[in-house]
Amino acid sequence: MAPTSRNQRQQSRASFHPSNDTATYRDLLLFEERLKTNAAQLQRRKSRYQLFLFHLLIAIAFLLSEVLLQTSFLDIPYTNLLRKVLPDVYGGVESSKPHPYFASGLLFVLVTALLLFFASGMYAEKIAYANRYVPHANKALRNFNMYLNVRRPPLRSTFSISPFPFIFHRPTQSRGPSPTPRPSNAPAPMAPIPPANNPRGELIFSSRVDRGFRESYERYRAAFERKRDRRERDERDKTWTGRIANKMPWNQPPDAPPALVALSRTASGRGRGSVVGTPLGSRRSSPMPRPGTRDSPAVRTVD
Repeated sequence: MAPTSRNQRQQSRASFHPSNDTATYRDLLLFEERLKTNAAQLQRRKSRYQLFLFHLLIAIAFLLSEVLLQTSFLDIPYTNLLRKVLPDVYGGVESSKPHPYFASGLLFVLVTALLLFFASGMYAEKIAYANRYVPHANKALRNFNMYLNVRRPPLRSTFSISPFPFIFHRPTQSRGPSPTPRPSNAPAPMAPIPPANNPRGELIFSSRVDRGFRESYERYRAAFERKRDRRERDERDKTWTGRIANKMPWNQPPDAPPALVALSRTASGRGRGSVVGTPLGSRRSSPMPRPGTRDSPAVRTVD
């Protein structure tokens, strides 16, 4: 009896079987959308403050050149401003120099603002926190066998044709000696996480989660994404600029994956779609629900 109970505890610890129903999919999808929305808002706020910091540094560098190098670039906007404000007085003046302490005072103000930007914690709150949000979220999601994948494909993979391989030819490396075999007791190296299919990110599950639940939830999420994209396209079609944007190649709706095509064919009652688009392991782990059961409207009830 002791070995049997020990094996059962090991199996329960090794795998996790959540409830495979529509309510679980909906709650999990709302949770995922909340995570992705928070991450997107933090990234937008980070971009705004980074732009402000960049402009502040540019202004400080410009004023440093005026104070230390004694340049005259500040005379041009100062003269134009005086011509617009007082055209009767400065209309015929070709160049006018500001007060000698004007650039020094403005430089002092900008340097003080830069120091306060870091000393007040605004940098840590507005910029650095956006970089720590996803790692902290994944650290908490690790206990639930989940991971928020926000990795994007590298920039070079987005361009199918690049002139650099023809200009800078990479020599072929000679095949070296075969690596030494890894000992059997050593742990296998962890496979790298691939980039997310969704540009906003996606929630992926550990292999310990039941495969049938993972595949069913991915179908549910894909149906929700298609329905939301269709609704956004309908909203853009109401304006002429949106209609032009919808005709662009990067705004075309993607084709449905074979698994979803198989799902629609199976729901028709013939039962032949799963043989075409779904692999054998998927059929064994996640059988299709029958019409009228609780799991059957898992794709249709997405709002």
